[in-house]
Amino acid sequence: LSLLALLFSACGLFEPDTGISDSFTFQSEAIGITGIAAVYYPEAYTSSTPVIYLLNGWGTDAFAWETGIDLTMEAHKRDIMFVSLSAESNLYMNNSSLPDKNYEDYVLEVVEQVEAEYGIDIDHTSRAICGISNGGGGAIYLMSRHPDVFSSCGSLSGTYYNQINFNNLRNHGIRIDVGTEDEVVLWDLQRLHNKLSDERINHDYYEHSGGHNWDFWKKYCTKQFDFLEASISGS
Repeated sequence: LSLLALLFSACGLFEPDTGISDSFTFQSEAIGITGIAAVYYPEAYTSSTPVIYLLNGWGTDAFAWETGIDLTMEAHKRDIMFVSLSAESNLYMNNSSLPDKNYEDYVLEVVEQVEAEYGIDIDHTSRAICGISNGGGGAIYLMSRHPDVFSSCGSLSGTYYNQINFNNLRNHGIRIDVGTEDEVVLWDLQRLHNKLSDERINHDYYEHSGGHNWDFWKKYCTKQFDFLEASISGS
């Protein structure tokens, strides 16, 4: 069987059934230490392959997303690169009083560094950002601050960053999923939903049965990916 697979591969008839995972490190000026991102990509990616950046929750590392979903498989079947990163126990914002805690700038560094390293040459229409919990709040906040970098964002049980620039969210894709038993963020996300509606900003908002945990996120992260994929791949 392995010999047949080798022959098929040589003839271009054998397709890999998953993507490739990698760990990317670089010296970060924004946080003053080595930055780490987990990268998942289809084997046959090109310079125009769309990218979804994944923000992890409070206190987790850059690899936390992969504990709940097979990102190499998602990269393969969607033909999309996924880049996972973390602000650890920090908000995805700059901190003027702590120069080594500029995590808003850090996210932008990761975008620039990863795309340069992997030869990705895209604009914001092929780039999205998505997060869980603190990362979900950071995703909406960062797109509102940098609408020329990201064209759509997703929030899974995301916290509510009060510093959102709502005007910059117009003509961008937004999807929010939250559990009806989520005592951490449900009320805040209902408030955000109402604010977005009052500002007449198009967005998709869903409440489902569930709490603030991976049982919920496993169910709905693929729905988020469907939404973001349609936005950045033009499908």
